[in-house]
Amino acid sequence: MRVTLSPAALSKVFYVALSNREVEVAGFLLGQVREDQVLVIDSLWVGSRGGKAHVELDFNVMAKVVEELEKNGKDEVIVGWWHSHPGMGADFMSAIDVKTQYVWQSLFPYAIALIVDPAEYEKGGISEKSCRLYRIANSEYEAIPFDMTLELDDLSHTGLKSLQRTLRRGVGVTLTRMGEETYKERFTKRTRELIVLALSIWIIIFILLLWALFHVFSYMKKREE
Repeated sequence: MRVTLSPAALSKVFYVALSNREVEVAGFLLGQVREDQVLVIDSLWVGSRGGKAHVELDFNVMAKVVEELEKNGKDEVIVGWWHSHPGMGADFMSAIDVKTQYVWQSLFPYAIALIVDPAEYEKGGISEKSCRLYRIANSEYEAIPFDMTLELDDLSHTGLKSLQRTLRRGVGVTLTRMGEETYKERFTKRTRELIVLALSIWIIIFILLLWALFHVFSYMKKREE
């Protein structure tokens, strides 16, 4: 099986990992299966943050991701998952990682697992210690090669897909973070935004009134002279 990883997908994974270098973070890999090739188009962080040596993905959120993908067309599916090993290296899978990947492959035979280490990436960029893909074979994990060489059409397609998804969510907004917010938090946030907007409008109106009064008084004063 051949795996092609888009630069946009990998960049987003490292961005999240570097922004959370003290804890493990995890998310989904989105893409397509073309005969015996898995093309990873984009990566999605769903707000999952764990401890220094563990992280869990919320499969209820996974269902929401699948639902959103179906709404936006059927050219993309979840092809795997990713998570970070901050300061531990990406050149191994823990026992829990192996069990998790086994479940993924039982549900989707082409599923892949991407592991990154932000600390190793800062030391030497992309390497076997900072970024590796895995699958399970005969109850053991094995690293699988990948390439980032895309045809021009695929490069354009993956870049646009990643950009569109980012813009739809807004900077830093993901499905899980939205799900984790309670109704009260969302209501409070929206109320605060409306109050700020209302105050801004009233300030502008007040300034305009002062400006109008100033000109009225200036006009009246000139007439009296």
